[in-house]
Amino acid sequence: MKHLRLIAMIALNFVREQRWPILVLQLSVLGLAALGLLSDARDREDILLTFKQLGMYGVAFSVFFGGSAIYNERRSRRILAVLGKAITRRDYLSGLLLGVALSSALFTLMLGFTGTWILCPLGFSFFYLWHLMECVVAACVMSASVALFFSTHLNPWMSALFTGLTLGVPGALAFRFGGFWEYILPLYTLGRVFLNASYEHPGMSAGWAITVALLETVILWAAASWVFARIDVAVAVD
Repeated sequence: MKHLRLIAMIALNFVREQRWPILVLQLSVLGLAALGLLSDARDREDILLTFKQLGMYGVAFSVFFGGSAIYNERRSRRILAVLGKAITRRDYLSGLLLGVALSSALFTLMLGFTGTWILCPLGFSFFYLWHLMECVVAACVMSASVALFFSTHLNPWMSALFTGLTLGVPGALAFRFGGFWEYILPLYTLGRVFLNASYEHPGMSAGWAITVALLETVILWAAASWVFARIDVAVAVD
């Protein structure tokens, strides 16, 4: 119970420290609401396009959050104080990943409620819209776990580079060959479901892709914990 409380505290502290980027994301969703209020039914395709773009921004911010969390903690030397309070490195990474998940959930809830208010009266399926929100959350958390894995031993820029390659290569293979490749870090599959949705034809289900993404998130968290346990966090970073 005590270590769960510590994990929760790390997660909430992460959300607090990232409050300004999170606020920027939330304000961008309010821009969608304003667009909906100033537009009419003839502009519904433009509104849907903006909605889809915002979902992709959430994934990009999650990669940023996951890739910079450990670096910022090491640079400020705060990580030494945290790890000195009888918390394991595995629990520390759990707290960071939970913090990213909470940040993504806040953004996705805001996007989902705004989409319900703006898109559903224009003819978009209510239930499919919230299925798309599940896709966005799964994509955000999985992408952040990849970035978190690389951030255990790389700076944020290199972490972003390798995260892009790690997510992009399976995506390119899934686009070319489909089948098995669609479930190897299924960002492409989740993104395709999200981006192909429309008013007339909501699109396909991503149930298996969501499940696989969350399972691979756990695997990546375990791998990151194994690597992070062997990193000397006392070494200063530039």
